[in-house]
Amino acid sequence: MKKKLNNILITNDDGFDAIGIKVLVEIAEKLGENIYVVSPKNNQSAKSKSITIRNNIKFEKISKYNWIIDGTPTDCMIFALNHIFKSNKPNLILSGINAGSNVGDEVSYSGTVAAAWEGAVRGINSIALSQYGGDNDIYSYKNSKNNALNVLNYLLDLNIGIPKFYNVNFPFIFSEIMKSKDYLFTKLASQKKADEIILSKYNNSFSIGRMINHDECLLDSDLESLKKNKISITPLLLNLTDNLVINNLKLS
Repeated sequence: MKKKLNNILITNDDGFDAIGIKVLVEIAEKLGENIYVVSPKNNQSAKSKSITIRNNIKFEKISKYNWIIDGTPTDCMIFALNHIFKSNKPNLILSGINAGSNVGDEVSYSGTVAAAWEGAVRGINSIALSQYGGDNDIYSYKNSKNNALNVLNYLLDLNIGIPKFYNVNFPFIFSEIMKSKDYLFTKLASQKKADEIILSKYNNSFSIGRMINHDECLLDSDLESLKKNKISITPLLLNLTDNLVINNLKLS
């Protein structure tokens, strides 16, 4: 029997009472001895790596292992890693399970991915998980509920020699256990074409609607993987530096 991790830290961007985080806690309990949940009080979708500065951030300790933070997902991670885990890092950070996919260009907006990013920056294995089609119905999380544990064990067993930072998306199919052949390592799709802008009646305010995507789908991308009803696993980088450009400039 595989030895459990000592401490797992969980957060999300949909809020402390979201279905996805409850599903994730159940899965994490099979992986770890102590499951800490530090999650936002309210929905913080599309907050990316936003942090709250120059304002007090209220928090509530619900139990020994559960805190609610009146802030962003990154606020939650900063509080957890610098207060709760000030002396010892958690063994693993899990963020999600997000209601809806986080693929391609959406990743840069995602509070779910940002929370995992904050952990990976500290050298902690961090994995963001999202359920394509997930909503307020527990049934819509069936694929991630059935397969997340195996996917997490699979990723944790990989020997890559550096802290793991993955973005995982589950397809919206009601299958039972999927095999490792159904896990695809993917690139981020570059699907964004424009955004829908909705002007107010008096043309003095606007709201942002749906993202308008290109029709084509990048080969070997996370978006293509979901369309094929496969589990998408995208390894992410922490450093956004374009080393190719730097190296070319050094040679010029």
